[in-house]
Amino acid sequence: MIIKRSSIFFALLIFIFGSWLFYLKYAVVFLEERIRHTKKELAIEKKNHHILKAEWKTLTTPERIQQLAVKHLHMHQIEPTQLREFDPSIFHSEKGKYKETKRLSELVNEIMSSKGAD
Repeated sequence: MIIKRSSIFFALLIFIFGSWLFYLKYAVVFLEERIRHTKKELAIEKKNHHILKAEWKTLTTPERIQQLAVKHLHMHQIEPTQLREFDPSIFHSEKGKYKETKRLSELVNEIMSSKGAD
């Protein structure tokens, strides 16, 4: 009787460990397949990254950006006549100690009117 109980116990134990090893084996096979698939995708993405990096370099060249700005935004380079020396008084109102200077809004209007006359 004791031999039967221990035989049944060990048979059941062997069955449980066998089932667990069977499950573990296929889980490892599944994970290896996922790793292999991920490595393939990574290689493809690295290749695409090099292509996209080269395209980005050509798209962001300063000459191309300048051409697009002129074409679509009608922007041109700043002319020397548009530049002035920095004067902190233009940011103050006429009530302050800088009464002899023009206000910022007057300067902007002057620049815009001279641009419109061109």
